Amino acid sequence: MALTLAEAKKHSRNIQERAIITELAAGPLLERMPFREVNGNGLFWKREESLGDVGFRGFNDAYTESYATVKQHSEALKLFGGDIKVDRAIIDLEGPESRAFQVQSKTRAMRLKWESLFINGDSNANANEFDGLAARLPDGSSQYIENDAAPALLDLNKLDEAIDAVDAQGGTKYLVMSKSARRSLSAIARANGQIEIERSEFGYRQLVYQGLPVLEIDRDHLNVAILDSDAADQSIYVVSFGNDQLTGLQNGGPQVRELGEDHSQPQMITRVEWYCGMALINGRAAARLANVDATAAVS
Repeated sequence: MALTLAEAKKHSRNIQERAIITELAAGPLLERMPFREVNGNGLFWKREESLGDVGFRGFNDAYTESYATVKQHSEALKLFGGDIKVDRAIIDLEGPESRAFQVQSKTRAMRLKWESLFINGDSNANANEFDGLAARLPDGSSQYIENDAAPALLDLNKLDEAIDAVDAQGGTKYLVMSKSARRSLSAIARANGQIEIERSEFGYRQLVYQGLPVLEIDRDHLNVAILDSDAADQSIYVVSFGNDQLTGLQNGGPQVRELGEDHSQPQMITRVEWYCGMALINGRAAARLANVDATAAVS
């Protein structure tokens, strides 16, 4: 059963791990995305590609044989994290808070990097990372929808088409977009009352379009725009999270390990590591609306 990080925090083994999970879940994406616990180094599942045929038969006749077709899929867990080295003298003079600050900063970088990988991860470019939605929903796939033939002002009819392309199986759908795309959507939809501002279950102000909460992704840990490096040509994603939908993967959750003092220099080493990944279990649990120009003037 996939759990959000907020739920997983209740099962953490120590105070440090609870603090790490709290920081990871501070963003709008990771506070809502569930993570499925995996035994071993990956997940294997069968996806139904087509259904067998059904029909009627007459007396003493036979049904035509047909079978559902399935395809084997797999996702490997990736080793994600980093080491923190703090001079022993700093800890002695400034207290353990100096070390805790560095651990928190490293965890914040992990969260922002994970948000970037969620969209732009590419295992072909770096075999050590998982594929993001851009790689899973390329041009030509059934879940890739063009806002227009060329980048243009957001078309709400096309956005609705992308929303309808996602099968939530009774769950909640989300819109994932940049801040510039959110501003464009808000300006277009505000006139006819299709945009609402609500309080999320976490107490934050939440933009909602046609009942779908909007999750904003901004910049990664290197201050590079994730979705709108070119605001005039970007994508909006529609996703449905769940155990058998779009889900994160992990084995054991984030870990914090104290490795002691470096033998070659007077530095205390702390390692933050997370065996994690992402799986699109249901091929229709995500859709991409491409060619969105968030800089186009709204008439």
